[in-house]
Amino acid sequence: MLQMTLIAVGTFIPMLLLLVVIHELGHYLTAKWLGVKVLEFGVGYPPRAFGFYVGNTTVLIDNKTQCSNFSDVQHLVLGTLIRVYSHEDAKGNLIAQIILASDRKGKFPALADGTVRSGNLLQHQGKLRSADATQIQISDMLYSVNWTPLGGFVRLAGENDPSIPKSLATKPPWARAVILVAGSAMNAIFPIVVFAIMFMIPHDVVTGNIMITDVLEGSPASLAGLKQGDIIVQTNDSQITTTTDLIRSITLDAGTQMRWVIARGAVTETILVTPRVNPPPNEGATGIKIELVNPTTETRFQPPWTAVVSGVTSSLDMLVLMKEEISRWIGGETQPEFSGPIGIAQITGEITMQSGLRGWLMLSILISINLAILNILPIPMLDGGRLLFVIIEWVRRGKRIPAEKEGLVHIVGFIVLIGLIIVVSANDINRLLQGGSLLGG
Repeated sequence: MLQMTLIAVGTFIPMLLLLVVIHELGHYLTAKWLGVKVLEFGVGYPPRAFGFYVGNTTVLIDNKTQCSNFSDVQHLVLGTLIRVYSHEDAKGNLIAQIILASDRKGKFPALADGTVRSGNLLQHQGKLRSADATQIQISDMLYSVNWTPLGGFVRLAGENDPSIPKSLATKPPWARAVILVAGSAMNAIFPIVVFAIMFMIPHDVVTGNIMITDVLEGSPASLAGLKQGDIIVQTNDSQITTTTDLIRSITLDAGTQMRWVIARGAVTETILVTPRVNPPPNEGATGIKIELVNPTTETRFQPPWTAVVSGVTSSLDMLVLMKEEISRWIGGETQPEFSGPIGIAQITGEITMQSGLRGWLMLSILISINLAILNILPIPMLDGGRLLFVIIEWVRRGKRIPAEKEGLVHIVGFIVLIGLIIVVSANDINRLLQGGSLLGG
């Protein structure tokens, strides 16, 4: 039990962090591209374990700039952690209104009430890189690693306050929509990239003739006229040279009529077969048993330009399988299995033990696709929920829903989502205590 738990945690957390970083990278890159001030890129959730500042932001100093707890910014030691409250001029330059210096413990003094007008200044902090009488340069982009390894975030300036300089809220609806969609887009691109890399790496494949060794009475194969000894040459427009080819083809087209080309002795025939969606136990979708005959081992790999195309095709195939599974849920043919972080960690550990790195990558691809779809749905607190408010604003010709009302919707959504996670996780824990598995057994 302890060993399985360690394997589950050791395989699930790296996967989660990888997918979260990829997702947040989409928000980060598009925000930077569209001129939104990015304050922090966090891996995990606070409390913070450690972090470091990068970047080189120029902030101008004028005769109204206040040095709150020191006499002159030029007297500060380079590398000092400072906090700056900045406004923006007509040319887009940041101008410091107040500058605070931290103490040796990295703490900042409190500002007196009324010192800063609420909601119209960019509050950013970082390490002082240079300073003179007219400007300072600071590294104010924080990369942080946090103690709760179940997610990540990109903190943008003024997400709901258009009065803050260089904030997300100052951008037009189309720009905010691009930033919100970018996370899911990155999760959708990830499977294509992984599949393409897998296709480009040389790997051995055992090919041969797929021969039917048994046909169950009353099965779709029997009703279609397939016989023992038939060689399956092609299904629809796909050549069949491995058992994996056949399984993939049947799985993708279950419930629909397929055109099989089979070799029966010296004769080639075309037979129509309709695989079952929910076959009886141990019978399979078509009711046949197969064997690979005349096997040969060949090394396969693809050049990048065809590997990418294959990556897109494989990713779309997974989407088709997901759509078919959801259709079965809606039709009542199967019951969905819901699982939270604990259950997903269990599955990750079991699949990694059974199938190694390839299994881990395939599960990563599946979860990445799920994250892409889930995050873009109009669920409060998630990207899709925020995108919905942007769309509403666009439909209302720029009239925004008040930030406090939108915030309330997201808070309620967050509470409901956390409640669902707790309920599902309790079910996962109960199943684990009973020795059950989402993979069966």
